[in-house]
Amino acid sequence: MTHRDTPSNPSRPQDTPLQRFGATLRYYRQQRRLSQQALAARTGIRRAYISQIETGLRNISVLTLLRITHALHIPSAWLLARMDTRVPLAPPAANVSPPTRGMQKAVATHDDTLVTPPDDSATLLHLLGATLRQYRQQQGLFQAALATMTGLSLTYIIEIEQGQRNLSVLSLVRIADALGLSVAHLLAPLETRQNLSPPLIK
Repeated sequence: MTHRDTPSNPSRPQDTPLQRFGATLRYYRQQRRLSQQALAARTGIRRAYISQIETGLRNISVLTLLRITHALHIPSAWLLARMDTRVPLAPPAANVSPPTRGMQKAVATHDDTLVTPPDDSATLLHLLGATLRQYRQQQGLFQAALATMTGLSLTYIIEIEQGQRNLSVLSLVRIADALGLSVAHLLAPLETRQNLSPPLIK
């Protein structure tokens, strides 16, 4: 198994997307030989909440996703791989213009870190919003059209693009699917461009 592989059978086909997400999180946590309590200590998230995520009872926010994957030292897209309907056919963000100068200051240049500290929520959300807006505009879509395609409200889409909304992982997957992208493309600016350390193999 290589470090880019995803768990081969962490869930059943009839499981809900959140159950598949939770099973994937449990897999990588156990690969890191971390208990739920240890992961809670690393992330500042309650152990009971992590347990609910792993059993598919929580639709967590993107910022919570980033805190968890930062603690596990893996790309965020890995946890969403079994929810993602698209397979990346090109390197993430290959056709997206570079972020603005203000955003470039947040880009990481060293290993095993997010582009900004996980608690810098404003910068992270603005990066995500700018990335979504650029992909949407490249496809010639208006915000209203994307809202219709995803079933999300126009106000919700606008707030995401303005960096004012901490969207859920289910909404992120829905948006990526509507744009014909893997979630890795939307998350790429939030993460280091270095390879993160591989999962531990038992």
